[in-house]
Amino acid sequence: MKKARAIEYLARAVCVQDGCLMVCRRRGASYCYLPGGHIEPGEAARSALRRELFEELGRRAVIGNFLGAMENRYEKPDGSPVHELNLLFEARFSNLRTTEPPLAAEPQLVFEWIPLPALKRSDLEPRLFRRVLAHPPPPGGWGWLSAIESGRKFG
Repeated sequence: MKKARAIEYLARAVCVQDGCLMVCRRRGASYCYLPGGHIEPGEAARSALRRELFEELGRRAVIGNFLGAMENRYEKPDGSPVHELNLLFEARFSNLRTTEPPLAAEPQLVFEWIPLPALKRSDLEPRLFRRVLAHPPPPGGWGWLSAIESGRKFG
Protein backbone atom coordinates (compact mmCIF):
# COMPACT_ATOMS: atom_id res chain seq x y z
CA MET A 1 0.00 0.00 0.00
CA LYS A 2 1.27 3.46 -0.89
CA LYS A 3 1.72 5.98 1.90
CA ALA A 4 -0.82 8.83 2.17
CA ARG A 5 0.78 12.22 1.65
CA ALA A 6 -1.58 14.38 3.68
CA ILE A 7 -4.80 14.36 5.60
CA GLU A 8 -7.75 15.80 3.69
CA TYR A 9 -9.93 18.16 5.75
CA LEU A 10 -13.59 18.27 4.76
CA ALA A 11 -16.69 20.07 6.03
CA ARG A 12 -19.88 18.02 5.67
CA ALA A 13 -23.56 18.94 6.00
CA VAL A 14 -25.97 16.88 8.05
CA CYS A 15 -29.24 18.12 6.60
CA VAL A 16 -32.17 16.26 8.15
CA GLN A 17 -35.67 17.26 7.19
CA ASP A 18 -38.97 15.43 7.72
CA GLY A 19 -37.10 12.33 8.90
CA CYS A 20 -34.84 12.18 5.83
CA LEU A 21 -31.13 12.85 5.32
CA MET A 22 -29.91 14.71 2.23
CA VAL A 23 -27.06 12.92 0.46
CA CYS A 24 -25.06 13.52 -2.68
CA ARG A 25 -23.49 11.26 -5.29
CA ARG A 26 -21.45 11.65 -8.42
CA ARG A 27 -23.45 10.53 -11.44
CA GLY A 28 -22.88 6.82 -11.98
CA ALA A 29 -21.21 6.26 -8.58
CA SER A 30 -22.11 3.20 -6.54
CA TYR A 31 -22.20 5.12 -3.24
CA CYS A 32 -23.46 8.41 -1.80
CA TYR A 33 -21.93 10.78 0.75
CA LEU A 34 -22.79 13.85 2.78
CA PRO A 35 -22.80 17.15 0.87
CA GLY A 36 -19.84 19.46 1.41
CA GLY A 37 -16.20 19.26 0.55
CA HIS A 38 -12.63 20.30 1.09
CA ILE A 39 -11.59 23.08 3.41
CA GLU A 40 -9.07 25.32 1.67
CA PRO A 41 -5.92 26.49 3.54
CA GLY A 42 -6.81 29.48 5.71
CA GLU A 43 -10.56 28.92 5.32
CA ALA A 44 -12.83 28.38 8.34
CA ALA A 45 -14.74 25.08 8.27
CA ARG A 46 -18.17 26.77 8.42
CA SER A 47 -17.23 29.11 5.58
CA ALA A 48 -15.95 26.19 3.52
CA LEU A 49 -19.19 24.30 4.03
CA ARG A 50 -21.30 27.33 3.12
CA ARG A 51 -19.18 27.80 -0.06
CA GLU A 52 -19.27 24.10 -1.02
CA LEU A 53 -23.04 23.86 -0.56
CA PHE A 54 -23.60 26.94 -2.70
CA GLU A 55 -21.32 25.50 -5.41
CA GLU A 56 -23.08 22.11 -5.28
CA LEU A 57 -26.71 23.23 -4.88
CA GLY A 58 -26.76 26.88 -5.94
CA ARG A 59 -28.52 27.65 -2.64
CA ARG A 60 -27.49 29.45 0.50
CA ALA A 61 -27.45 27.24 3.58
CA VAL A 62 -27.79 28.10 7.23
CA ILE A 63 -24.96 26.31 8.99
CA GLY A 64 -25.91 25.23 12.51
CA ASN A 65 -24.19 23.41 15.33
CA PHE A 66 -20.95 21.51 15.04
CA LEU A 67 -21.92 17.85 15.51
CA GLY A 68 -18.58 16.08 15.58
CA ALA A 69 -15.60 14.88 13.59
CA MET A 70 -15.14 11.60 11.77
CA GLU A 71 -11.80 10.20 10.70
CA ASN A 72 -11.68 7.79 7.79
CA ARG A 73 -9.06 6.04 5.70
CA TYR A 74 -9.62 4.22 2.41
CA GLU A 75 -8.02 3.35 -0.90
CA LYS A 76 -9.07 4.79 -4.24
CA PRO A 77 -9.66 2.33 -7.12
CA ASP A 78 -6.10 3.01 -8.33
CA GLY A 79 -4.76 1.86 -4.94
CA SER A 80 -3.73 5.30 -3.68
CA PRO A 81 -4.52 5.85 -0.01
CA VAL A 82 -6.72 8.62 1.36
CA HIS A 83 -6.85 9.72 4.99
CA GLU A 84 -9.61 12.24 5.71
CA LEU A 85 -11.08 14.16 8.60
CA ASN A 86 -14.75 15.11 8.15
CA LEU A 87 -16.13 17.95 10.28
CA LEU A 88 -19.91 17.55 10.56
CA PHE A 89 -22.31 20.48 10.91
CA GLU A 90 -26.08 20.82 10.94
CA ALA A 91 -27.28 22.54 7.77
CA ARG A 92 -30.68 23.88 6.74
CA PHE A 93 -32.06 25.15 3.48
CA SER A 94 -35.29 27.01 2.88
CA ASN A 95 -37.79 25.78 0.30
CA LEU A 96 -36.62 22.17 0.05
CA ARG A 97 -39.11 19.32 0.08
CA THR A 98 -38.20 15.73 0.79
CA THR A 99 -40.79 14.65 -1.79
CA GLU A 100 -38.44 15.68 -4.59
CA PRO A 101 -34.64 15.53 -4.87
CA PRO A 102 -32.81 18.86 -4.63
CA LEU A 103 -31.47 20.03 -7.99
CA ALA A 104 -27.69 20.11 -8.28
CA ALA A 105 -25.85 23.18 -9.55
CA GLU A 106 -22.99 20.99 -10.78
CA PRO A 107 -23.81 18.60 -13.64
CA GLN A 108 -21.78 15.68 -12.25
CA LEU A 109 -23.78 15.61 -8.98
CA VAL A 110 -27.14 14.17 -7.99
CA PHE A 111 -28.87 14.79 -4.66
CA GLU A 112 -31.41 12.58 -2.95
CA TRP A 113 -33.17 12.06 0.37
CA ILE A 114 -32.76 8.87 2.40
CA PRO A 115 -35.32 8.17 5.14
CA LEU A 116 -33.43 7.81 8.43
CA PRO A 117 -34.78 4.27 9.09
CA ALA A 118 -33.31 3.18 5.70
CA LEU A 119 -29.79 4.52 6.36
CA LYS A 120 -28.41 1.21 7.64
CA ARG A 121 -29.30 -0.43 4.30
CA SER A 122 -28.15 2.51 2.17
CA ASP A 123 -24.94 3.00 0.20
CA LEU A 124 -23.88 6.00 2.32
CA GLU A 125 -20.11 6.15 2.83
CA PRO A 126 -18.23 6.05 5.08
CA ARG A 127 -20.25 3.15 6.44
CA LEU A 128 -19.96 4.38 10.01
CA PHE A 129 -22.32 7.24 9.05
CA ARG A 130 -25.06 4.71 8.30
CA ARG A 131 -25.27 3.74 11.95
CA VAL A 132 -24.47 7.07 13.59
CA LEU A 133 -26.66 9.39 11.50
CA ALA A 134 -29.72 7.16 11.80
CA HIS A 135 -30.27 8.62 15.29
CA PRO A 136 -30.38 12.21 16.54
CA PRO A 137 -27.07 13.42 17.98
CA PRO A 138 -26.78 13.39 21.76
CA PRO A 139 -26.55 16.78 23.52
CA GLY A 140 -23.22 18.27 22.49
CA GLY A 141 -23.00 16.22 19.28
CA TRP A 142 -21.38 12.90 18.47
CA GLY A 143 -17.85 14.00 19.34
CA TRP A 144 -15.00 12.08 17.73
CA LEU A 145 -15.80 9.13 15.47
CA SER A 146 -13.23 7.01 13.71
CA ALA A 147 -13.86 4.50 10.95
CA ILE A 148 -10.19 3.58 11.29
CA GLU A 149 -10.54 2.53 14.92
CA SER A 150 -13.74 0.64 14.15
CA GLY A 151 -11.94 -1.27 11.39
CA ARG A 152 -14.34 -0.09 8.71
CA LYS A 153 -13.17 0.92 5.24
CA PHE A 154 -14.73 3.18 2.67
CA GLY A 155 -16.30 1.40 -0.27
